[in-house]
Amino acid sequence: MSTHSSNCPCGSDKTFPDCCGPFISGEPAPTAEALMRSRYTAYTLADIQYLVATTHPGQQESIKQQAIYQQSAGTLWQKLEIIETEAGKTSDQTGIVEFRAWFKESLSSPEKIHHERSSFIKKEDHWYFVYPGMAVIRTETVGRNDPCPCGSGRKFKKCCSQ
Repeated sequence: MSTHSSNCPCGSDKTFPDCCGPFISGEPAPTAEALMRSRYTAYTLADIQYLVATTHPGQQESIKQQAIYQQSAGTLWQKLEIIETEAGKTSDQTGIVEFRAWFKESLSSPEKIHHERSSFIKKEDHWYFVYPGMAVIRTETVGRNDPCPCGSGRKFKKCCSQ
């Protein structure tokens, strides 16, 4: 698939250079939904480096060791549907994006649907995906009243510090 003249794989009806391309090239995504869309596009392109880089820094080593992304390298992604977005705007520090992603495991296999409510957290003007059920290793000092790095939206003192 040519990503330069065709619609972006994320389903936005924009071309790749006008949609997810700049984010995959290093420009920070402005919202949680934009990051979600660019991560889906990265899956379609098997861009594992981008998927790791846009995962919460406190989870990056764990996902590299578990080879989570390599397992899906042969997946044929069909389409993305954003169902709902909670917060995650440019002025927010956390957000949730609920989505469905259609995929096939091979050309002849039946189409399947992955449905997820993903959590995102913004750190230093960069949005990151927070893997559900995976520990977040603290990569910086978090103040008691700062947002919890797990992405829950609660203050650190009311969440993971206990």
